[in-house]
Amino acid sequence: MCASSLGKRVALPNGLVDRIVADGWPLAQLHSKTIMEAGGAPGGLRHHCAVGDDSLYLVGVWESEELLRTRFASAEFPSAEFQRILSEAGFPSIEDAEITVLQLHAIEPPL
Repeated sequence: MCASSLGKRVALPNGLVDRIVADGWPLAQLHSKTIMEAGGAPGGLRHHCAVGDDSLYLVGVWESEELLRTRFASAEFPSAEFQRILSEAGFPSIEDAEITVLQLHAIEPPL
């Protein structure tokens, strides 16, 4: 799916990049044990986890920027239970993450 098709703009989902500056490999293992065992990231269409030199990157695909921002602005997100699980597993606070919202150009394979 591309953002344009024969000159026509097509609405695409938005991407979220959540960068957590820390030793990425231990956090990636924690990610598998906590987030994925809990059923994945809440609210997104797709969820990916990647490791960089000094960071863990959580990359999500959301239906729209409005839905993404509403979810993250919600007083219920992250829920107290989700925060507790992450904290007990050793994740840094979500307030310390660098969050970037991007307009996706292409998604392959299509959603």
